[in-house]
Amino acid sequence: MLSDRFRQDKDPEINMTPMLDVVFILLIFFIVSTNFVQQSSVEIKRPQASTATSVDGSPIVVTLDTTGRVYFESKEIDIYYLPGKLQQIASQTPKAKLLVVADTNCPTGVTIKVLDIAKQAGISFSSVASEIH
Repeated sequence: MLSDRFRQDKDPEINMTPMLDVVFILLIFFIVSTNFVQQSSVEIKRPQASTATSVDGSPIVVTLDTTGRVYFESKEIDIYYLPGKLQQIASQTPKAKLLVVADTNCPTGVTIKVLDIAKQAGISFSSVASEIH
């Protein structure tokens, strides 16, 4: 009789609850630690260049549309506020790079003004984005 009590007729079971907890914690960790890249919401037709090269690192992006409106970090700003923003970034990041994404039909004067503002703000490396032809 005593021996019947210790004999198990059931198959052994594996408790899956701790494993599921670990999987969900890892999933939450990876979701929280992922960097989400935002693309610019401004429609730009870049000029073409046959000698274009790529730039390393993650530059500061200033976008110019066809009418010459200035977008900083995908938000439209007045060009008069741009020097302050660029000076702040240049003081925090000494080797900051500026990438001007200008539309093909953007007035050249606005593009030159943005490049000049960047130089005066202390950003020594500026470039204009183009499509490789």
